[in-house]
Amino acid sequence: MHADVTVRTSGFGLLALLLLAAGCAFTPRERPLPVQVSFRTTPAALAVQRVAVLPLYTGEGLGRAAEAFTPEFAQALRELGKHEVELVPKALRDELLPHIEPSATAITSTDLLRLRDRLHVDAVVIGRIEQFTSFDPISVGLAVHLVSCLDGEVAWSATGQFDGGRKEIQADVKWWHQRLNGTTTAGIAGWKQTLQSPQMFSRYVSDRLVSTFIPPPPK
Repeated sequence: MHADVTVRTSGFGLLALLLLAAGCAFTPRERPLPVQVSFRTTPAALAVQRVAVLPLYTGEGLGRAAEAFTPEFAQALRELGKHEVELVPKALRDELLPHIEPSATAITSTDLLRLRDRLHVDAVVIGRIEQFTSFDPISVGLAVHLVSCLDGEVAWSATGQFDGGRKEIQADVKWWHQRLNGTTTAGIAGWKQTLQSPQMFSRYVSDRLVSTFIPPPPK
């Protein structure tokens, strides 16, 4: 394993069932991601088998809506169908990584060995939600990384600012909603409901981020 690998991120009813019950894998090839999202993936992102998703750290003053993002990300990754996914409780995360400060996440090879041995996983998802607005216009700003416990490689990484008030994000949400439910959808507002529900918007963001695990086709 590499000596010390450090990943840092810094400052920056029925309705839910309609979307969350319909899991399917997305790929960036189907629709380019919004320009506000950047990512890097490697073959190792799909090669690891067991992945622990650590609750994402949150910026100062963010509420429960931000903390509820991680389960949506874990479910999106699970439905990708490439990994065994374990969602780690927040208390266990803090027990295993007591030195990490909320203002900046950092993980070393010693941490990775501890997580591997305790959780019996090949890799961990760690990251930070810097901004989460749960009212109109809903928005999420975050950085997330998949780090191998075997050799310390950052196998996948993504950062993004998903602002529901921007037209390009709204167009992407509409495509995502129709991709899951077809062009004829139940409900009064259809895809626009996603822009009013923190849970649904979190799932949209998670699906779009997880889609970047799949490498682009060779040129």
